[in-house]
Amino acid sequence: MEDTYKTPLAKLARFLEIFIPGYMFGKAWGIAHESTLDLYRATFPPFLIDLAEAMKKIITTDSHAVELFFSTVAGAIVGFIVIMVLGLVMHFVLNDRKYIDSLRFTAITLIPLAVMNGTLSHVSNTILDSLGGGESAEALTQNALQSPRGQIALFCVLYMISIWMFGKRTGVKGWRRYAVLMVGIGFLAAYFICGLSITTSEWTILLPKLQAAMASH
Repeated sequence: MEDTYKTPLAKLARFLEIFIPGYMFGKAWGIAHESTLDLYRATFPPFLIDLAEAMKKIITTDSHAVELFFSTVAGAIVGFIVIMVLGLVMHFVLNDRKYIDSLRFTAITLIPLAVMNGTLSHVSNTILDSLGGGESAEALTQNALQSPRGQIALFCVLYMISIWMFGKRTGVKGWRRYAVLMVGIGFLAAYFICGLSITTSEWTILLPKLQAAMASH
């Protein structure tokens, strides 16, 4: 791939193209706290949340600001791990550039899913706020199960478009454009299989636990 970075800040630009999407993509996995942990485990693949929680135990502090910062960093680290693995698969498919360039391709195209993760974490926080506001079980169920589906579908479509268009922008040609698209579809399938979004069975178990926890407070 032709290197179009000619400015003195080229190295910084390459770094930020990986760092910013990676941070956005993974930070939602680390911001759960004791009262939201079960909800986040249901919303996202639980092993990702557990991995971020394990990292958060490395540092203990009484400062809420420092704790929140390290929580997002822990989630971001998990996000970088996922991106590096996916980037390795993309690298073998692209087979026409350095791994760092394949990693940039992977990170940039994941921006729609990074926004989706942030949106889902916001939905989770909204559900807890609704619990405290006395929302009915039916309204809570609607917010948890039905409302996010359209947003998830939209961001998944945007992810496919970003792979296709950025592939064209970076000179991916022929069958490789379809191959990287298939890798993206496979990644989405794996993300859902591992536990993205709350299922009806999960919510049936989770709702009474959340209501009990809110009542105890």
